[in-house]
Amino acid sequence: MAFSFFKNGDKLYDEGNELISRGEFSKARNILQKSIDKDGGVDDVAAVQVAIIDLQGNLDNPQRFSNLENALNGMGDSALQFGLVEIDRQRMLTECSLLGRRAELIGEVNRAIKSNDIANMKGVADRLQSLAQEFQMNLGDKTFYLYEIFNRDTTTTGTNVFFALMAISYETRSRATVWSNPSEAAEFEQIAMGYRQQNGESGENNMARVRSFAMTGKCWLCGRIATGEGIHFYTTPADVSPALNKDTGTRSAPDDLRSIYICRACYSAVSNRADDIAREYHEQAMSEMRAMEMRIQAEISALQTQISFMRG
Repeated sequence: MAFSFFKNGDKLYDEGNELISRGEFSKARNILQKSIDKDGGVDDVAAVQVAIIDLQGNLDNPQRFSNLENALNGMGDSALQFGLVEIDRQRMLTECSLLGRRAELIGEVNRAIKSNDIANMKGVADRLQSLAQEFQMNLGDKTFYLYEIFNRDTTTTGTNVFFALMAISYETRSRATVWSNPSEAAEFEQIAMGYRQQNGESGENNMARVRSFAMTGKCWLCGRIATGEGIHFYTTPADVSPALNKDTGTRSAPDDLRSIYICRACYSAVSNRADDIAREYHEQAMSEMRAMEMRIQAEISALQTQISFMRG
């Protein structure tokens, strides 16, 4: 049987498409790239297929979406097929542009939260809402080619992404607001919960934050009233007898009397002082250990000298 060591570009292109239909995307990419290098098949379509494959596992990478968008713009009016999925070029361009911008904004949200950049959080929240509306207007009940290709998901629509982005937007607003106005932050979380529930989610995390942000307690130590558990005051374990908890106004302890409320200022002051004391004890202990080590080393040296003298 004759065997050809060198395949022409057209054969490589056909082989790449066969591998795509079998779901062997990594192998298909290598073959399609060789096809492009040898001017085989329909090069502009092959370039799009390669760019699609490069998005596998990288749907949070804006640059990969940009690469696909460029490839789509360069393919003209050629028919586009990816395995069993028939792709409308213009719709794929819209999907690619919107998903790329979403990945970019979500990354910006995460960076703003990590650095506690409140001003940027508010700005990104506004842009998330604008983008959400674009998903609704431009895709609506249409599903996503890329989700179908990589996740076998034929149910997620532009409307689903609209609800998700609106929820993230209000959650971001909540994070940006809770430091200065926890009650308003709780309202934002309630709105976010509504969007998540419309998207088929429970919204339990939002509800937990609503309860925490809206909760008010009086500091057991200084008596200051604060709103926003976990932000402006903390619940910390303590042994409280019923006789100590006779306050008829804002409570300084939960009903179980196993803990007390401490405002952020008192909590941080106590924590910082405890850290200072612990550091002092640590340094004292290390100093004593070093002194003990020096004494032991001196005794060992003296013993070695005595042994050497006796042997001599």
